[in-house]
Amino acid sequence: MRKQLKKAYPFLVLAAIAGIAVYSVDGLVSIQIMKAIDAVMSKDKSLMFDHIKTMLLLAGVFVPTTLLVAYLKGLYKRKAIVTAKAYYIDKIFDKEINQFQAENTALYLSALTNDVSNVEMNYIDGIYEVVLNTMNFIVGIVVIAYVSPIALAVGILLGLLGLVVSVVMGKPLQLHQSHRSEYYKDYTIYIKEFLGAFNIIKSNNLADKVSNDFYSKSEKIQEKGYIIDKIVSYISATQNFIMMSIMYGLLAFSVWMALKGNLTLGGVILIVNNMEKIMFPLMQISEWLPKVQSTKGIFKRIDEILDKNVDHEETLSVGELNDGLSFDEVSFSYDHNAVLDEVVFEFDKGKKYLIVGPSGGGKSTILKLTRKYFNPTRGQIKYDAFDLKNVQKASYFKQISNIEQAVFIFEDTLRNNLTLYKQYDDAAIEEAIKNAGLSDFIGKSEDGLERMLYDNGKNISGGEKSRIAIARGLLQNANILILDEAFASLDGHVAREIEETILNLNGVTVVNVSHVLFEQTKEKYDKIFLVKNKKVYAI
Repeated sequence: MRKQLKKAYPFLVLAAIAGIAVYSVDGLVSIQIMKAIDAVMSKDKSLMFDHIKTMLLLAGVFVPTTLLVAYLKGLYKRKAIVTAKAYYIDKIFDKEINQFQAENTALYLSALTNDVSNVEMNYIDGIYEVVLNTMNFIVGIVVIAYVSPIALAVGILLGLLGLVVSVVMGKPLQLHQSHRSEYYKDYTIYIKEFLGAFNIIKSNNLADKVSNDFYSKSEKIQEKGYIIDKIVSYISATQNFIMMSIMYGLLAFSVWMALKGNLTLGGVILIVNNMEKIMFPLMQISEWLPKVQSTKGIFKRIDEILDKNVDHEETLSVGELNDGLSFDEVSFSYDHNAVLDEVVFEFDKGKKYLIVGPSGGGKSTILKLTRKYFNPTRGQIKYDAFDLKNVQKASYFKQISNIEQAVFIFEDTLRNNLTLYKQYDDAAIEEAIKNAGLSDFIGKSEDGLERMLYDNGKNISGGEKSRIAIARGLLQNANILILDEAFASLDGHVAREIEETILNLNGVTVVNVSHVLFEQTKEKYDKIFLVKNKKVYAI
């Protein structure tokens, strides 16, 4: 992810250039103040007023350039944060389905919220502050060198000493930030899990147990936060002590040079003022560098989460199904839990298949294998003559259409939710609506297909969501139509009518996993498979 943030660096460079302009103007003002003071000491009023006029003109330039720096900072931060989050989402969708499903989604949630927030506060802001304060430091050096190179050398030497001490003290911060990131990961996973089991916790009076566990995990995170804050406080206190010592030491050195006649009064004042402009940037740099360094472990963890493990290279592109899909002695296991054992069966092109069986018997696993979400542990699934394992997902997914019980609704129009942002002619859309039993639903709304659906379909019923999913599947006009408990949320009469429509589709291979069985449609299937005890039987 860190490499992706470089896309925001052009705005950072512009902000740095604008920063140089701001600090240069400020430095020139300091020089004019020095000259004005020296003119006063020499009682040259005309020269004094000339320097004051120049100083006021420079001050007029200072305001717009400062606003420009603030504007460019906003552009840099926006670009960096948007880039980081866009990269994160793109990498998630770059993962294989089986890899994503094998991992706890709370991992991604934790990284997207806690870790990306840390990256924003400590890395994105930190890089900006280090760059801008470096510009300020450079200008301060140039201004002091204009008056006394010796004073500059002493100031830089003392300043670098303080910077080294701060960086060394910041090393433990990186380790603790990495640990807190791990704690947040476990914390987020735990919250997700106990909220998902709310009904079990409530009905079994486990609230006290869960509350105590929640408190314990929260306490661990807060304790780590306390340690991090304590380290930051120690670093800050040490920095302040070192920088104040440097300021007082340099003041004494400048006064000594003035007494020897090597500096004017204006020069002493300029050095004192601009040493603050050197010391303050150094303090800021030494404060931000440990924070920037502390994100190293966070970046590593994010990259590990987003890493795509490719276990098999897909080399084949396929077109329309010609013969069928066949399972040839296919076995499959989730870790060490065997679900299917050397099953043999096939789905011939254009035929209709019903899959039944007890819960947990392997019905959904067959669908996942058919959808190419997983590859078999042993054996082959063949798409015509091709080993499905070698077929590229992009080409295969064009041939299949999925209708699932769980339906995601975009916050958009009904039309876009049906077409999924693809182009279809109106006749095809109307046919899908009719066959999915959506005609009455659409007719009730004045907006028709332009009706807005909100927040994953909160303004429609579960049955209406199911019919939208069915219409989506029919609209894709794919070779293979896969249904996973698609009728579970529908009224029996409506479900039977839709099932009859699907079974009458010509040339489409239908694979339906369902516990909803109708005697009127049952006989229309070419074959019914029973999945039980790791085997598949034709009944």
